[in-house]
Amino acid sequence: MKDYFLNVKLERCDFNQSKISPNGMVRLIASGKNFYFNEEDFANSQDFLKRLKQGDELKICAELLKNGSFWVQWIYHDTKGRLEPERKFTLTAKQQKWLLLAFILTLVGGYWSYFSILHLEVNFFIVVSMVIACGAVMAGISYIGEKAYRYFQRTRPKHRKRIKALDKVIAKQALIAPDGERLIITGIKSAPLPSLTVSKKSFPQIKQSKVQRVRGIIQIHSTNRIKMHHRNGETVIMQVSCLIDNHPFVLSYRERLFYSDHNLFLADGDDVELFFWQAEDKNSGPVVMGVYNHTDNGAYSISGQMYIGHQRTYRLSLLIVALVSVFIFSMVASFSISDVYDKGNYWDKWDWHSIGDSFLGMGIIYGLIMSGIAFLTALFSNLYILLSEKGNSSYQTHFLLQQQCVESKQPLYITELRQ
Repeated sequence: MKDYFLNVKLERCDFNQSKISPNGMVRLIASGKNFYFNEEDFANSQDFLKRLKQGDELKICAELLKNGSFWVQWIYHDTKGRLEPERKFTLTAKQQKWLLLAFILTLVGGYWSYFSILHLEVNFFIVVSMVIACGAVMAGISYIGEKAYRYFQRTRPKHRKRIKALDKVIAKQALIAPDGERLIITGIKSAPLPSLTVSKKSFPQIKQSKVQRVRGIIQIHSTNRIKMHHRNGETVIMQVSCLIDNHPFVLSYRERLFYSDHNLFLADGDDVELFFWQAEDKNSGPVVMGVYNHTDNGAYSISGQMYIGHQRTYRLSLLIVALVSVFIFSMVASFSISDVYDKGNYWDKWDWHSIGDSFLGMGIIYGLIMSGIAFLTALFSNLYILLSEKGNSSYQTHFLLQQQCVESKQPLYITELRQ
């Protein structure tokens, strides 16, 4: 993602951790734009944020996310200080000791596992020691990998460019562009802000929709982060208890990694619209399927466990097809080339014709197989949407959120979460 250097005026700052969800995240609304960051990314962020007031002029470096908001890399104010990331990769004395221990655990554990498998007879002691050794190797690699990733983050050219730009802003070597929003920094290339693409997509009327809607000012009561351990790993569930228009709701969704979008953000006083499904017997509470935050125009779908969102399905399908295609046609190419080598490695046009025939034949078979898989996938997904009330509600909620984005003249992007 590209970096943008902006000059904006602060309108609103939500950083009080008792009044926002999720904990540890911060939102700034400035010059009609939304900026987000995690507190842990910057040292002493609370002190800096407490000094800010409405109308303050801020210089910000941020990445543009898919929903049109920004992820902050640094913030500078002429008199009230700045938020900046760690400039260089450094390790404390304690971290250096832990890193040394991680190397020792990895080497000793790896050597003992290798030696036990090749040279020792299997018995109870050997099995137990190998399990311990494998655990030590995994722990060591995990710690080393985390530090290696941090080292990469602090030494890559993009990070150095950001720090260089911040230093020039501090040295007053930045000008404000004629549009009043962009910063022109000497020696730093910066892309112009892309124009907002507003979709004119029309949506059919949904008949007999079981998705209900409620809109009002939100009051957050509590935010809980629940860890659930199971055989295949660990799942983290976020639960937000809130009150909207005097109706209690509990938002529940799985925590996931975000790269080009951000987590569901809510703050006390936000104008929020919830899309929810209520079972006919009403023995259970309402199940929230979608959230539209009219304060920052964030759109979020919270689909059922069996329902995979549209954007995630699209990306996952492309990834699977690409990987399988590369594997299949690489195998065809290797076998065809191997046949030519077995015949003496004399290449002529008939060899190329043979390779072409192999690719054509496999391409037809592969295309038929993938078409069949795509048909079955579409069939079963549509059956699930038709036969499952929750699945049908998730499907309808996605289009209702898109319709709301169009009405609000916002990018047609939904952040997809799962229950």
